[in-house]
Amino acid sequence: MLLLSSFNNININKTYVHSCPIYNDNSDVDFDINNIPVVVLHGIASSSKKMVDFSDWVSKTFNRTVFNLEIGNGERTSIYTPMPDQLSQLCNTIYDIEELRDGFDFIGMSQGGLLARGYVEYCNKFPVFNLITLVSPHGGVKNDVELDMYSNFLQEHLSIAGYWRDPTQMAVYLDKCVYLPQLNNEHISSSSFVQKENIKSLINFVMIWSSEDTTVTPAESAKFSFYDEDYNIIDIRDTDLYQLDLLGLKYLDDNNSFHIHETNCTHVEHRDPVCYGQMYEILRLYL
Repeated sequence: MLLLSSFNNININKTYVHSCPIYNDNSDVDFDINNIPVVVLHGIASSSKKMVDFSDWVSKTFNRTVFNLEIGNGERTSIYTPMPDQLSQLCNTIYDIEELRDGFDFIGMSQGGLLARGYVEYCNKFPVFNLITLVSPHGGVKNDVELDMYSNFLQEHLSIAGYWRDPTQMAVYLDKCVYLPQLNNEHISSSSFVQKENIKSLINFVMIWSSEDTTVTPAESAKFSFYDEDYNIIDIRDTDLYQLDLLGLKYLDDNNSFHIHETNCTHVEHRDPVCYGQMYEILRLYL
């Protein structure tokens, strides 16, 4: 495995610094696809307990060992701990699991998908092969909540503030938001090259979204699309992020490794038996 950086600290924003060594290039990893473990990560206001049924289903259906992780104390941490700190905890949790050393597939639910992608971009010492996100707000979220999400207090104490993307306040978003602008390489930094290379190292990046999702707004954010300043949806392939290939998504797409799938399940149903039929038809392609 090629060590691309000897950074001791990864500064992914102006406030929070992490110590996840950055690795890349999974092309020379010797692995048996039938024995690759799967990591599952819950979303906001959730916990590993709420992902047990889904994790058991993945394990039995695809004959995989599944590690159903929890960050901190689950629900409370997922809401009130800022995203950079959650990512640091996630990387350390994964590095404590020896069975993941040779690599794994990662399924992140909702906010957990943003953290899973953060692991790939900023950590990845134990490499991810297939990154699968379920209704995760890759393009950010914006609804009618009357709070100053870019205040220092909320950025430091509310996880959703870290991926709040107000299309009418883009300059403020880029300056104040502590997680998503860095994760999406909207800020060029010393780690930007490695973030992109780590994304490019994925065998597959799979995004599952649903037009029935009323939790992530807009629902299309789960496939990296978002609002313009007039609240029209911009397709991912029409964005600078894709066209300038700031994150490696176009590279993956050109190499048939960037996949978008749609269900008609509600947001939380993606972890529930009611959606397993649709989930099977998608996941069987990658697990």
